[in-house]
Amino acid sequence: MILLFIGSAPLMAQISEGEPYSRTIRTGNRPGSGDWGIFIGPSLTDIGSMINREISWQGLPLVNIKHYYSDELELRCGIQLSKTTNKMVGELLYDEKSYSILSKESESYYRLTPGIAYHFSSKNLLDVYVGASLPLGVSGDKFIDVFDGDNYGTQKRTSFEIGLGAFIGLQCFVADLPIAIGFEYGITGYKSLAEQYKNITTDENGAEQIFYTTSPYDEYEQYSELKKSSAYLGSDVRFTISYFFK
Repeated sequence: MILLFIGSAPLMAQISEGEPYSRTIRTGNRPGSGDWGIFIGPSLTDIGSMINREISWQGLPLVNIKHYYSDELELRCGIQLSKTTNKMVGELLYDEKSYSILSKESESYYRLTPGIAYHFSSKNLLDVYVGASLPLGVSGDKFIDVFDGDNYGTQKRTSFEIGLGAFIGLQCFVADLPIAIGFEYGITGYKSLAEQYKNITTDENGAEQIFYTTSPYDEYEQYSELKKSSAYLGSDVRFTISYFFK
């Protein structure tokens, strides 16, 4: 014990002789007027659609470009898109005869979301803001069936979407990096127009027939004229990761 005490004495002296110092801990780099930013913000609905294979996922999560018009005012514009195409070509054997078949399906979805946000706090750690957005979108389906060179049937739909949303957000700037993480809670309403399907078929005599249905391949409800629309109002939470640059 005496030897341990003697050996530790120089260490104790060294610690007691240390000089105090101070250091400023930075908590983040806040963007200001003229700065740009990019953020990716998948919502809970997007994440659920990715996990659940029975739900049709609308492609990329919302990708936004930001521009700080001033220290408080932020302009943003986002894009969301997806497109899938399935095609089948083959020879069908029926009653000892061969018939060529072609089946093609395509689905597309495009949305542009301009918006504006106002940032309240000027602190360099937490940023609270509110904003509004104006989603504009186009979606479409097309189904084509060709049997032995004849167009057996074509069903297509082109719908237009317009909406209005409001949101509140909170983001935290990470260390000395130009990165922020946060979340947004928003309420959005949509109006979808022209959801009816236009059907074009050819009869046995080669004459073309046109009628409308509420869904593709509907053989029971056929309309000579039809207009279909729908409306949606809901809320969602979006998780955000932002990167800022000049």
